[in-house]
Amino acid sequence: MLVSCICKQLVGCEVVLVSATTSYVDKSLPPPDNISSLFQLENGCSGVFVMVVSSKSPKIFWRVVGLKGTLQIERGNQDGKHGYLVSFTDASGLNRCTFYPFSGVTEELKTFIHAISAEGSDDKADDRISFIEGARDVAVLEAMLESGAKHGAPVQVKRF
Repeated sequence: MLVSCICKQLVGCEVVLVSATTSYVDKSLPPPDNISSLFQLENGCSGVFVMVVSSKSPKIFWRVVGLKGTLQIERGNQDGKHGYLVSFTDASGLNRCTFYPFSGVTEELKTFIHAISAEGSDDKADDRISFIEGARDVAVLEAMLESGAKHGAPVQVKRF
């Protein structure tokens, strides 16, 4: 999911508050199979996260709006390839879009293998694979699920 990681890397802020609705549509999947969430960052910017897995074309979508522009990331297909379409519209209205093909977890595994093989050396592991970053992502997801169970009531994200 990586909502926390995406926001921190691209916007520079942590998610602090979420309000979500969840639903259970496809009974062959464990519940919930859909999440629609509004979130607030520590700098006051707001965003939207939507994850739909109960369709033939699962969707993941992030959108963060701030004073300097709007950042949108959408997982989908382009020219028959799975990946992420990242668009940024700055405050003047200039829009830049880039498609990044999805290669599974190949790069993540390479980073992990490098980190564990560098144990005892002076190489510093990539912060994105740290326990803290994983725990932050889980905390955001947990807050979304709690909010969904409370019919959209705002829930503070646990801090680490």
